[in-house]
Amino acid sequence: MSTRFRKSEDAWCGELPDWMAALVAACDATSQNKVAKQMGYSSAVISLVLNNTYTGDMDKIEKNVRDFFMSGVNCPALGKITADQCLAWRNAGKEPNPSSPHKSRMFRACRICPRSQKHGPEGVSK
Repeated sequence: MSTRFRKSEDAWCGELPDWMAALVAACDATSQNKVAKQMGYSSAVISLVLNNTYTGDMDKIEKNVRDFFMSGVNCPALGKITADQCLAWRNAGKEPNPSSPHKSRMFRACRICPRSQKHGPEGVSK
């Protein structure tokens, strides 16, 4: 059990919700800063969430953690992948790469995917 896990467990009165345990595990696997950047938040926001002192929309944070670290995405090109892998491909596939057939395939797939930046993470047009 990591120090971050114990500290978060204390802040959440001894029992972490499943999504918090997933957030702690993601931070332990890479870094809090990388997780924050990946999710589109600042490291300070993630710190506040881990310490159960965040005064913003905690339901939104929970939904994002579940989307990024707890559920899979049905990719039209790759099948079932994690949400963070999906985001990485969407970011990498913003321009076609004729020197790589796989990257070109992902460019085309990401352009039509309902989770693309054009449509937002839920497939709804912005």
